[in-house]
Amino acid sequence: MKKRLFLKSALALFSTVVGLNIFAIAIARPAVPFGWILVNVAAVDGLMGGRLEVPDRNTTVDAGGGLRRYDVHIAKMFEITYYSCQEARRDGYEFNGYSWDYSAGNGSIDMGRFPITCRLAQDIVTAYGLGNPERTEITYYRADNVVNIPTLNIVGGKVDRWRQFTHNFLPR
Repeated sequence: MKKRLFLKSALALFSTVVGLNIFAIAIARPAVPFGWILVNVAAVDGLMGGRLEVPDRNTTVDAGGGLRRYDVHIAKMFEITYYSCQEARRDGYEFNGYSWDYSAGNGSIDMGRFPITCRLAQDIVTAYGLGNPERTEITYYRADNVVNIPTLNIVGGKVDRWRQFTHNFLPR
């Protein structure tokens, strides 16, 4: 009887812990609205141009899972850069990364230019790993596309590290 009660308690605790971990993973990378993502425009500083425009006027708003929307926006730039670098390498194209023009408030608030090379994107993916792909609408030149891009695996103890990184990753 005691053994059965112990097993039930252990199973309930395990289920709760597993459930909490699944919940933490689900909220660690929340869905955040992006207004417009444009890539492969004129080269800037040896990198292709990219533009990330978000509707948020306040990017410090909590996005869930310990991340601010700003943190998720920066992550998206790294994810797209990494994805594009992999695609270019696979297809045999010369590609060094993107110089991202980031703006908030539907383009009315200039957040700066963030150069992200393929090497830097690779280093970030190595440090954080990749999670599930996320449906991402991207305009390549003038063609609208929907691409499933793996997200950075920013969960658990990696959340504080990522916030520290984005705090120190300053625009040019």
